[in-house]
Amino acid sequence: MGQRRLANVQSDDLSKRPAHLRQRSENTVLNNTTTRKGEAFRAQRRTNENVNIRASQHVINIPVNKSIYNGYNGLQYSPAESKKQPRFNGPKIRIIPIGGAGEMGIGKNMTAIEYDNDIIIVDCGFLFPGPDYPGINYIVPDISYLEENKNRVRAWVFTHAHLDHIGAFRHLASKIPAPVYGTKFTIGMIQKSFEEVDDAYTPQYIELVPEDHEKIQIGDSFSIELIRVNHSIPDCAAIAIRTPLGVILHTGDWRFEDNPIDGKKFDLERMTEIATKEGILLMMNESTNCESDGTHDHSEFDIQESIGQIMDKYPNSRIVVSCFSSQIHRMQAILNEAKEHNRKVAFAGFSMIQNLEVALRTSIIKVPKDVVMKMEDLVKLPDSKVTIICTGSQGEFSAVLNRMASGAHKYIKIKGSDVIVFSSNPIPGNEKYVAHTVDGLMREGSDVIQNGKTHLTGIGPLHLSGHAYHDDHVKLISALNPTYYMPIHGEFHMMVHSAEIAEKIVGIKRENIFVCDNGDVLEISANGARKTGRVQVGGIMYDDSGAIVSEVVLKDRIHMSTEGIFVVVLTVQRGTGRLLTSPDIISRGFIYLRDSEELMGSIRQYLKQKVAFSFANKHVDLDVIKKELKEEISHILYDQTRRTPIVIPVINEIGGGGNINAGNSNNPNNPNKNRQVNNAHRPNDQPDFAKPVVPRTFQLPKQIDTDDIEPKTGRDYRGY
Repeated sequence: MGQRRLANVQSDDLSKRPAHLRQRSENTVLNNTTTRKGEAFRAQRRTNENVNIRASQHVINIPVNKSIYNGYNGLQYSPAESKKQPRFNGPKIRIIPIGGAGEMGIGKNMTAIEYDNDIIIVDCGFLFPGPDYPGINYIVPDISYLEENKNRVRAWVFTHAHLDHIGAFRHLASKIPAPVYGTKFTIGMIQKSFEEVDDAYTPQYIELVPEDHEKIQIGDSFSIELIRVNHSIPDCAAIAIRTPLGVILHTGDWRFEDNPIDGKKFDLERMTEIATKEGILLMMNESTNCESDGTHDHSEFDIQESIGQIMDKYPNSRIVVSCFSSQIHRMQAILNEAKEHNRKVAFAGFSMIQNLEVALRTSIIKVPKDVVMKMEDLVKLPDSKVTIICTGSQGEFSAVLNRMASGAHKYIKIKGSDVIVFSSNPIPGNEKYVAHTVDGLMREGSDVIQNGKTHLTGIGPLHLSGHAYHDDHVKLISALNPTYYMPIHGEFHMMVHSAEIAEKIVGIKRENIFVCDNGDVLEISANGARKTGRVQVGGIMYDDSGAIVSEVVLKDRIHMSTEGIFVVVLTVQRGTGRLLTSPDIISRGFIYLRDSEELMGSIRQYLKQKVAFSFANKHVDLDVIKKELKEEISHILYDQTRRTPIVIPVINEIGGGGNINAGNSNNPNNPNKNRQVNNAHRPNDQPDFAKPVVPRTFQLPKQIDTDDIEPKTGRDYRGY
């Protein structure tokens, strides 16, 4: 009663249905997912954030530094607050660490020192980034600030030849042409590195002898003097930089050694003479091992004696000694002992042979007569005559020592009677690689002797760090008594501990100590010293071939290494949108397709429905379709696997014709207007397969001796 029949039955209002009953999409596969789209999106965002964190460790914007030695009384630096500070009037020195201060690792050492219209640059090294950066061999400093002021740069000055101090120079020298100053061996190593660069630029080299105490005028504002120091590589020097305001002492890398192999001792006498007569305005002191207690209790001659003990203990065995390729003095000690024990020596390892060539040319090493042989000749001798010096002490997978253990080396296969000597300590972070190498060697039955295990082997010390310990720092800082103190060359915790030594033990005022980050500007004038802002710094990544790698490429590598990649390829007929073949699916590092047939079936079903629905419209924008494919496939994959791989949809259009106006080709703003379409000009939209295909021919790859190739790994030659 009172009711009437409606002429047209109204459909249900879907918006009033419960959420779990609504049809979320025209695609049945999407409707069957149990996770919400937002959950999949958040998972992707978390993955991207983790990738960004890993890929941005070398990027320096405004680092957090709330140390009491940060120059701001422990307050975080703020650009806005920095602008409010009054500026120093009159002449001033500006010290700017471009690299090497509080890095993600130790390396990339580079400092610019300015006065008036002159700039000198001290060192120019690179940084080995490690496994967090797949495919990246090293990172060099971003020198944008120096390029903007290259007309003011008067000189490059180098303290020593480790790659974390000279490695980047071959990439950057032509951008900032200026004379190069350093010791004979250091310049020889720089020249050697330029042989690997296709660059017509050749710097002007000026060799200096630290023992001469020669003062070289640089521009109008600076003069420099090199002062002999000891380190784990030959011919090292500190730099006394004289300015109109006082002397800046840059220590470089150093250690005290009472009896060095080459007889050239740390020239503390000259340093204290300068400090007494002229005073040290600023001491820039390396801080790498300042946390280690005490001082060095042995020398390189003690290590030579230990090598002799091994030769005495194993007179009938082949002895393989692995050390850093820059340890020229260590090689000299081994050669001397081999001569005494009537043994022959061969060298193995690309970088070691390269360094040895420079040492021979510069007369740094003296090879005893009739001791060194080629590897192919050495292996023909009895085991009691064989000694091999090689690389691989840090467990590098493709270095010589590992290749010997695995049988991949051309001449040597480790056997049970061999004795392997590690004349090194693992660099922090390399311990697991070294342990893996040691295990592999011991599985072959060989004896392995490592430094610091005298209680097991009865052999004395086999390694000496190239960096000073705590008591050595106290001794040097106290002797020089600088007005201002700036720790350099180290991770942040090392620099802070170096600052604590200067304040709490030596007695330098806290307000005169500055722990700086890369890019900080330290200004010193007659009125005092303080930080006054920042300049642009950072890092440029290079791969094994010497090519620059962008940050986007690195992020993709990291993402693929953790989540994998998923590619779908659709081949559709242009105009109709009809699928010409079943969708192709490629998965790498994500899932194994044969074990995931059900998931692949769902993806193919989704793609067929998606193509049918998307190309049914008159206006087709392929870019929009690709974006939707990427988002929706990512959603399905996360729903089934809880993983977020890189998803790449590819749509190939074949043929032409049809009634669909693909994105309105008459529209001049249509991105699809000029899209290349295969065989679109042929009648009946049929491609011409009658034309014969001429096969391309390629030359066979050249067979190269593996001993002539430098292993493509980020090795560290500093010899800690």
